[in-house]
Amino acid sequence: MTEEVIVRGDPSSSDSETGGGGGQVVVSAAQPQSAPIEGDFICDGQDPQGNDTGACRFQPTPTRPTAPAPDPATTTPPPLIVTAHDIATLIVDGSGITLQPPGNTILLHMPLIAHTNPATRTLTTTIANTTIDIEATPTTYTWNWGDNTTTTTTDPGHPYPNHTITHQYTTTNNNTTITLTTTWTARYKPTNTTNWKPITGYITTTQTTPPLTIHRLTPYLTNDTQHHH
Repeated sequence: MTEEVIVRGDPSSSDSETGGGGGQVVVSAAQPQSAPIEGDFICDGQDPQGNDTGACRFQPTPTRPTAPAPDPATTTPPPLIVTAHDIATLIVDGSGITLQPPGNTILLHMPLIAHTNPATRTLTTTIANTTIDIEATPTTYTWNWGDNTTTTTTDPGHPYPNHTITHQYTTTNNNTTITLTTTWTARYKPTNTTNWKPITGYITTTQTTPPLTIHRLTPYLTNDTQHHH
């Protein structure tokens, strides 16, 4: 801000350089400038040409209150979302393949019994520093018997003698594999809570047996006799 002070000369003095006394001298005094204050002048009235008249007063713009910083203790964390892909990375093994009779040999024209484990898997993971409980349950099973035939069912099968899933081969083969594709649904919740949420989508696991040999049993008549004495 610059203030101007008008100093009147002494009438009795004279200055040969200015040509006479009694002149006005303007002295300027500069002060450090602060940041401008926003606002407007409010006057008592206006003339017909729109010019302000009367006394005018400077009206500063009201200071806007500063929004308080959010309290970390009351800030709501973003919702936790667990995807089917997250679950798929946790299910290392499928539901398992069990064949009866056991072993790597299958007898031609004799039913092969197959079953799997339908138990729900309990898993745990950590997302955004929160421990998550997961339950994955198998729902459907597709058996690929390796001879261009498949069976899709919701039945996991059962062991002999209560077996419900069987397959009978009609041709011999020395390199047959059986593949089981299991489809799972899942749900999740943060540990120590009770509100389960379903996983959107589904998970599949695939397992394949080692190569199996399909044999034909052929009966032979021999000339061996048993003598009784």
